[in-house]
Amino acid sequence: MGYIEENNALFAEWKKLTGFVPECKEYGIAATEINHANTVFIRDGVVCPELWFAQRTRPLFLLKEAYNGDGDWDLASDHLLTSNSASRMWRRVSHWTYAQLNTTAEELVPYDPGLDVSKYGNDYLRRIAVVNVKKSGGKNNSNMDEIRSYAWFDAERLWKQLSLCDPTVIVCGYTGSALDIIAERMTGKKVRETYNENLYYTMELNGHKVLVLDYWHPANQFPEQMNYYGLAAVYQLGLRRCALGESV
Repeated sequence: MGYIEENNALFAEWKKLTGFVPECKEYGIAATEINHANTVFIRDGVVCPELWFAQRTRPLFLLKEAYNGDGDWDLASDHLLTSNSASRMWRRVSHWTYAQLNTTAEELVPYDPGLDVSKYGNDYLRRIAVVNVKKSGGKNNSNMDEIRSYAWFDAERLWKQLSLCDPTVIVCGYTGSALDIIAERMTGKKVRETYNENLYYTMELNGHKVLVLDYWHPANQFPEQMNYYGLAAVYQLGLRRCALGESV
């Protein structure tokens, strides 16, 4: 099956699941009732498969949770591909995507205040994938202990989704601890096994190396240029070290 068929099959089974995750202080996990079957379930993943799988650089944003809606919905078709005015967060994601698509190990592309990112459906949002750790029962204010509980419960499915998306870079929007749980449950090893003060790591997925950026959530309140150049610099440094065969 192709990406769309496999993704649909994955979500069809995912939506049926319920369960309980007990508290685990070692991993920062809260005791959590999980009920995907009877709460609003939000699908996500690759926004435009026809563009994504033709790209050399494939940036995936690993975020916490989506919210709102009276029934199940799809983050791509019902939100990111519309022509509505884009929120500040998604305009920022667009700028971060522009940085990753155009920055190389040799050259960091400057911030462009005139970039056409005012609406959803812009060229940069069409070239990303988004995976929320928490697929159901989303809230406006995230509880990280709860997010990590969902990472624990859904580790196999989240790992399968990441594998289907097949990114070359994962931007953790303050979700590095969740990715550690997913990776350790599936591979026996955390991504951030050894702390790197430069905030980039590498992991193996589908037989190739993936660059992981342990960064702020895109809804943070820091200035735009600080966000942009911080992300671009971390990304460029990771590219340089990977080109030298180094990994963290």
